[in-house]
Amino acid sequence: MKEKTINMMFGLLGTTDVFFIIFVMFCFILLLNYYGYALIPVFHDEIYFLQPAQNLAEGKGMGTPALDELLPGISQRTYWQPPVYFLTLAMWGKLVGFDIMLARWMSRLFGVGVLLLLYLLALKWGVHPRLALICMIWTALDLSFQYNSNIARMDAFNAFLTITCLLIFTSYQQNRKSWQAFVSGLFGALATLTHFIAIPPIFILFLALIWRKNQRDLSWFLLPITFGWAMWLIYAAQDWSSFWTQLHSQFVRKGEIGFVGKLIQLLFPQSVLPFFGVFSVNSPPIWFSLLLTSILGWKRKFLPLSGWQFAFIFSIYCSAALGGELWYVGWFTPFGYLLLSLWLQQAFQGNRWRFILVGLCLLWIGYQSIKIGQALSSVRSLKTNIDRFNTELASLLPPNSQILIYGLPDPVLNLLQLRPDLRIIILSPTPMQQEAFKRILQSSDFFVGISEWGQRRGLPLSTPKQEWSFSTPLGSWSVGLFPLKEANSDY
Repeated sequence: MKEKTINMMFGLLGTTDVFFIIFVMFCFILLLNYYGYALIPVFHDEIYFLQPAQNLAEGKGMGTPALDELLPGISQRTYWQPPVYFLTLAMWGKLVGFDIMLARWMSRLFGVGVLLLLYLLALKWGVHPRLALICMIWTALDLSFQYNSNIARMDAFNAFLTITCLLIFTSYQQNRKSWQAFVSGLFGALATLTHFIAIPPIFILFLALIWRKNQRDLSWFLLPITFGWAMWLIYAAQDWSSFWTQLHSQFVRKGEIGFVGKLIQLLFPQSVLPFFGVFSVNSPPIWFSLLLTSILGWKRKFLPLSGWQFAFIFSIYCSAALGGELWYVGWFTPFGYLLLSLWLQQAFQGNRWRFILVGLCLLWIGYQSIKIGQALSSVRSLKTNIDRFNTELASLLPPNSQILIYGLPDPVLNLLQLRPDLRIIILSPTPMQQEAFKRILQSSDFFVGISEWGQRRGLPLSTPKQEWSFSTPLGSWSVGLFPLKEANSDY
């Protein structure tokens, strides 16, 4: 009776699920391709990942020379992030080339993979196929998820690995096959070695196996994780001092807001507030309210989730919220919509509620479509402004100048192609070595970036030689070309 009711509710979507799934994924790719470089990152860290991947592919080690020892040893070895994304991006670059837009295509494909796996996971967790399709559509229409799937960062890749691990682990819980525990552990190892944010949810799966007291399957699960981390530590042993200092700098930056700030982050404020006061990418649902309600619903046996499933969702929320970065919103988004789908399936089981459920689904799709329409309305003008910025910046810089960059759009690759005479240094978002920073500052000719960001990093900025403005319905900002020689003399 329950299945028949839900079929009636969502019968308007058609009967061929495969067709709709392919259609959603195809439209998702087309949309991201149309955005191109106009749905730009809120931070310019793509070069931090592309450069070590390219150096690795060319046999030059996994260093990031553009940071010029602002972090200890980083010109030779990159330790501030786990290595799997660098390795994967190096293989991808070997096949298609090393370019920001080509690197973004890898994220787009993994974003499509997340959508497909989310649909399969929703089915595994008992969501009806029509509602699972709605869950997939919500995720595809979410600007935060689109943003993650359109930048050369590891977030879409990590979401793909994490949701694959969860899907296989769900099958293991149903079938108790040891090989499923091993494969789940393999993807768990890859996820945790792509980004630390995946460690808490993978740890929950480890605890679930301990609770089952199945030593054999626990060993199979831990085998690839232990091997993967051992290999990374062997690489780290080449320069322990740089390894610990780079990682310490990362965690120092995360802890700069203090204990009270971390408590506030549990509310997931980065999902509804402008990022850095510059512009806002999206305002997704207030996930904290959903999670809080879900805690009560799960304790009252209303949500059809076992303990390990709810603990996984809870840990993924806490990991993303405490991470404190805007891109973690898109990383959590598929799991948030999965939780919302479970709520809707339980809350609207009777025939009399079917129109309310369909109305709520269409209402949220309508809201998401408005946000996407706002983003699309500025694509052409933003691309024009970015092209003008890149062209004018390359022509304005004197020969053989040393340039500091800390802003967006990111002009680094364009300058490397058009102006190979320039020496380009990218400022680090993490606490930098002060001696190296002062040396670089004194020898630099110009700073390119947003003035507020430069001042936050301690740069003595004067009146910009040239300024470029960028505006979208989602926010506005300006990028300046600031002379540093005169400012340094008064500093």
